[in-house]
Amino acid sequence: MIESAFYDYISGVANITNVIGSRIYPDTAPESVTLPCLVYEKTGVDRQLTLLKSSGVVTATLQLDIFAATRLQAETIVELIRLAFDGFQGTWDTTNIFMARVDNESVGWDLESATETGTHRATVDLIVTFSESVTTFT
Repeated sequence: MIESAFYDYISGVANITNVIGSRIYPDTAPESVTLPCLVYEKTGVDRQLTLLKSSGVVTATLQLDIFAATRLQAETIVELIRLAFDGFQGTWDTTNIFMARVDNESVGWDLESATETGTHRATVDLIVTFSESVTTFT
């Protein structure tokens, strides 16, 4: 699964973990999490087909939400993500990544908690094209 491969890879990117530590969560962060943190989820998948079968080439969108105490901290983490992922080719764990790219980014207030905590939120859409195993039908 691309989410676990992403987690394994980002957990080893020192420039990012030096800032957010191990506070990298799928789907949602714990309610009392220390900032900054990163939450990721897969928001889309497109599998490429040939006339005869699946090609094994998949493009997925991973939405990365960064929660930080200041706008500058959120922007800094977005830049670290861009440097680590935009144009990446190689492997994440055992997943062959053909190309990863930053498609969209935004920084602003987290409206749900802004009035109470002043939390800033940045969102990055990471588009990842990778290979997966293919089922052979007979």
